Amino acid sequence: MLSRVAERLYWFARYIERAENTARLLLVHHQLTLDLPADIHPEWTFIVDILGAREDFDKTKLAPTERNVVSFVFGDRDVSSSIFNSIISARDNIRTTREVMPSEAWEYVNSLFLSVSQRANKSLPKSQRHKVLNGIIGACQKCVGLLTSTMNHDEAYQFIRLGRNIERADMSTRIIDASTTTLVGDSDEIQPYRNVLWLSILHSLSAYQMYRMSVRRNIVAVEALNFLLKSAVFPRSTAHNLTVLEACVQALPSHEAALTAIQKTHKKLQKVDFNELSHDGLHQFIDELQTYIFGIHSQITETWFNHNR
Repeated sequence: MLSRVAERLYWFARYIERAENTARLLLVHHQLTLDLPADIHPEWTFIVDILGAREDFDKTKLAPTERNVVSFVFGDRDVSSSIFNSIISARDNIRTTREVMPSEAWEYVNSLFLSVSQRANKSLPKSQRHKVLNGIIGACQKCVGLLTSTMNHDEAYQFIRLGRNIERADMSTRIIDASTTTLVGDSDEIQPYRNVLWLSILHSLSAYQMYRMSVRRNIVAVEALNFLLKSAVFPRSTAHNLTVLEACVQALPSHEAALTAIQKTHKKLQKVDFNELSHDGLHQFIDELQTYIFGIHSQITETWFNHNR
């Protein structure tokens, strides 16, 4: 397989996963505003921070209101990490690799692009958010399901799995890091709603029901962290993503360096005890974990994409 084709498959999967996760994040935070009392106003700019787009948002000179943040994250054509631009990037990558993928996948992604482009650079009213964001999540999941069930599980498919799982691991750690910042402090305003905020984090990662099935009691911060980061069976946990990445690279040639980078990250995650970490310690650990994940991406790029094209 040509390295340029492998790279486009990898980034196609990353952008589809990013669009889905960002839509889910907006949807769950929208729901959180409905669950909290009217005099409690959860921060919206932390979503911009999750996407690494604070500098771009500050350049707009917009007030950090709910309406402005949602419009910025959802459909701003000038923001590389917006849902709209993630879908554009996914479409561009699948358009040039259609020869190795089922034709229906292109149709799904193109249809999603046409639907979202009609709303680009427009506000997304509260009355429409649930329908629009759920539609994006559903379309992304259908595309992933289609590829899983109809595409040959060959080298091309492994690069799609690589992209999907490394993006999922990265986004999950970003969501946990930024969301737990909201929980800092024991002020009279925040303390009564800590369980609601943890519930929001679990829902952001579609983890609440599976968490309850595994833990079988109310939300406890340390147990939620263990589930979201270290569960071997939950598909969106960082540990599970790393396990999938190991299997993917082992199915590809010249995988030794990439496998070593994944195993080092897995070992770091397995050793941590969240009971012993303060909030600052948790933030530092997740920063280090994200650096390790970026190291995996760099090694994948160096091994399979940086060849003569």
